[in-house]
Amino acid sequence: MKAITIFKAVTKNWIRSRSGLFFSILFPVLLLLVFGAIFSGVGGASKYDLFVQNLDVNAADGKPTDLSTTFVEALNSTETFAIKEVPPDENATEYAREALGPLGGNMRILIISEGFQDDLVNGTLKVRIGISYDTLNMSYWYFEPYMNDTQKIAFQQGLAQMQQYNATIPDTKSSLTIMLDQADQSAAMVKSIIVSVANAFNYQMIGAQNVINLNETSVTTKRFGTVDLYVPGITAAFIMTNGIIALAATATEFKRRGIIKRLSITPLTKIDWIIGNVLSQALLNLMLAAIMIGIGWLIFNVRVIPDANTIVMILLGSIMFSGIGMALSGFIKDVEAASAIGNAIAFPMMFLSGTYFPIEIMPEYLRTVSNALPLTYFSQGLKSAMLYKDPEGIYLNMAIVAVLAVVFIIVGALVTRWKSK
Repeated sequence: MKAITIFKAVTKNWIRSRSGLFFSILFPVLLLLVFGAIFSGVGGASKYDLFVQNLDVNAADGKPTDLSTTFVEALNSTETFAIKEVPPDENATEYAREALGPLGGNMRILIISEGFQDDLVNGTLKVRIGISYDTLNMSYWYFEPYMNDTQKIAFQQGLAQMQQYNATIPDTKSSLTIMLDQADQSAAMVKSIIVSVANAFNYQMIGAQNVINLNETSVTTKRFGTVDLYVPGITAAFIMTNGIIALAATATEFKRRGIIKRLSITPLTKIDWIIGNVLSQALLNLMLAAIMIGIGWLIFNVRVIPDANTIVMILLGSIMFSGIGMALSGFIKDVEAASAIGNAIAFPMMFLSGTYFPIEIMPEYLRTVSNALPLTYFSQGLKSAMLYKDPEGIYLNMAIVAVLAVVFIIVGALVTRWKSK
C-alpha cells in the first residue's frame, strides 16, 4: 500500500527530530512526573507551613495551658500543617517573615489568644447548662399535668437556680486569630482546615455526637488515586498537540522544502499522503499512551488499565486531530506561522476542555465554549474508558469524536494542495 511509504517516511522524520521527540513524548512524561510528584504523596506528603503563636500560658510556670496545647496537637494530627512555634514574646509577623528568609514564602499565622482555656471552659459550661435547662424545661411542660403542687414547685425552683447560675458565667468565647496572605492560593484551604478543627474541638468540648453518618463510595469500578485521574487528561491533551501543532508544522515544512511538490509527480495520491500521516500519528499516540501509563504504573502505582475502547478512542482522536493539522497545513505556507497558529488553537483548548480542572467551575460562557471544543469529548471519552467504564459516556463521546474525525479529515483532504500547478 502506497500510504505505508508515507507512513514510514513521516515516522522516520519524527524519530530523527529531537525537538519532535521531546514535545511528543518527553514533555508529556515530564508533565506527568510533575503532577504525580505534587499529588501522589511519593517522597512524603506536602504540608502547609503554619506559624502558631500560643499566648495562653500559665502565670505560674509560663508554659502553655493544657487546652491550648491540645488544640495545637489537634491541628498537628491532621498531618496537613508543618507547625512552627512562635515565642509568646515575639511579634508574630516579624518572626515569620524572618523565619521565611530573604526568598520569602507564604505567611500563614495562627494566634491563640490569652485566656483561651478559661474562655473555652466557661463557654463550654454555659452551653452545657443552657442545653440542660432547655431539656428540663421541655420535660417540665410535658409532665406538668401529672405532677402534684410540691413537685411543680421543686421543679420550678431547680430551673430558676440553674438559670441564675448560668447568668453568672461570663458570656465569652475563645479567640483565635488567623493571619493569611491574600496572594496565597492556599489561604482558603488553610482557613477551612483550621475552622474544621476548631468546630470539631467545640463539639467534643460540649459532648456533641454526630447524628449523620456519611458513607463514601466510588463511582468507578476501582478506587483510583489522584495521579490516575490525570493520566487520561494529559494523554488526551498531548495527542491533540501532536496532531494540531506537530503535524501542521511538519506538513508545512515538507511543503516549504519542496517535498510535497516532488511527491505530486509520483504515483502517490492525496489519500495516500493523508492516510500515511494519520497512521504515523496513530502509532505515535499509542506509544505515548503506553509510555504514560507504564511510567504511572512504575512510579506512582496507578491502576489505569487501557482496554479496547481506550485504543479505539486514541485512534479516533488521532484521526480527528490529524485532520485539523492537515487542514492548517493546507492553508498555511510558513512553518513559523503554522506553529504559532497551532499553539493559538491547541493551548486554549487544553485548558478549557476540562483536562486539568473541572468544566463545572468555569463561568457559564466558558462552559459554552468548552462544549464546542473537540478535546472536551475526546478527554471525556478517554476518562470514561479508562476510569469510569461507563458505556454511555464511552460510546456517546466516541460517536462525537468519530463524526468530527470524518469531518476534519475531509476538510484536510479538500484544502491540501497536492498536485503542482
